[in-house]
Amino acid sequence: MPYVLLVLSYLIGSSPNSVILGRLIKGIDVREHGSKNPGATNAIRVLGKPIGLTVFVLDVLKGGLVILLIRLGVFGDESLLLPVILYGLAAVIGHIFPIFLRFKGGKAVATGAGVFLFYAPLLGLLGGTVFVLTIKKTGYVSMASTLGALSVLAMVLGVYLVGPENSNWSFWIGGRWDHYLLFVTVLSISFIIYRHRGNYARIQAGTEPKTKWLYKDKASSI
Repeated sequence: MPYVLLVLSYLIGSSPNSVILGRLIKGIDVREHGSKNPGATNAIRVLGKPIGLTVFVLDVLKGGLVILLIRLGVFGDESLLLPVILYGLAAVIGHIFPIFLRFKGGKAVATGAGVFLFYAPLLGLLGGTVFVLTIKKTGYVSMASTLGALSVLAMVLGVYLVGPENSNWSFWIGGRWDHYLLFVTVLSISFIIYRHRGNYARIQAGTEPKTKWLYKDKASSI
């Protein structure tokens, strides 16, 4: 059962929500438009906000679905399974390297957020808050994603070293000396940074497009 759940998590993470909804509702493949990435950001650009935000929510959910089901006791005694956070990591890997898209997937931001949101909710909320504030300030999704991820890493490191050992707090922010949480956080953020390396180069060159989700160009209000 523990390893079957890992495979299940990977397959759920591999679910190409943007491709499925794009084909069903719009009759188009998001991989042939915009940045050609099957992630939520490109889905919003290509498919519009209603469908794109639905993709975003579904990508968040697939990151934490197995974690939620384990916490609800659906798969029996949690102590007989692998550390719960590893199932979230499997979903992230599935999103980045989806078997259904020949291993060419998204950048792990929404799915990674789902992992932290369902594993330790305050970590997910922290990353989400930094993401929103950054995107409102700069308009760059890649910068917002990176800073949101780094804020989660900073919190995880703090909790890891000096956090409370009370189990109630562990549910909300992760536990002290939670080696698996630290490992998954570092690995997930490494994925995010690596997958956004092209975006960083375009920001430096001044060619990276800004999103219109929350960003308001000051010049447009004059």
